[in-house]
Amino acid sequence: MELISLNATKRVNGEGSRANGRLRKAGQIPAVYYGKGLEPVSVSVKTEDVAKVLAPGKRYTLLDLVIDGKAGNPAIIYNYQKDAISQKIEHIDFLKIDEATPVKVVVPVTISGLPVGVKTEGGTLAHETHKLKLAVVPGKIPAGINIDVSEFHAGVTYYAENIDLGDAKLVSKPRTVIFAISKPRGQKAES
Repeated sequence: MELISLNATKRVNGEGSRANGRLRKAGQIPAVYYGKGLEPVSVSVKTEDVAKVLAPGKRYTLLDLVIDGKAGNPAIIYNYQKDAISQKIEHIDFLKIDEATPVKVVVPVTISGLPVGVKTEGGTLAHETHKLKLAVVPGKIPAGINIDVSEFHAGVTYYAENIDLGDAKLVSKPRTVIFAISKPRGQKAES
């Protein structure tokens, strides 16, 4: 399991929102590092370092959180909160990982291609679900799931349970509709 180092500085628990505001103005993001068998540790990380880790396609980068110069803290960014207006990250949750223990992650679902059901049969494609929750070991977390819809006909409904997830396990409901191709008016749909 290859980890990318991310420097962090310990914070005193209970510093409060004023202290967190000062951190943000200084280019830092308040965060917490927690996990099984670990007492939560309040830390802060540099905004520009986090921007590199959260680059497109790198949502679940495997990290070694270097806290006050001490490495050996394997983690992923499990969750983060953004300001609703500025879209700047306001807080991060780092989850301690173990190479053999699956973690629950949310990955994007994209579709590509133009279905036969739209191109030649007059149907309409509706992409219903854009994210799925999976359980997977950290080294096998996919950046996303892409489904080629080119061969699908009108009247098809495609469910999460139909996706080949390899080493990952579906946590979202199996009958979650990923996409549907409706038939033209007057024809009945199939499942």
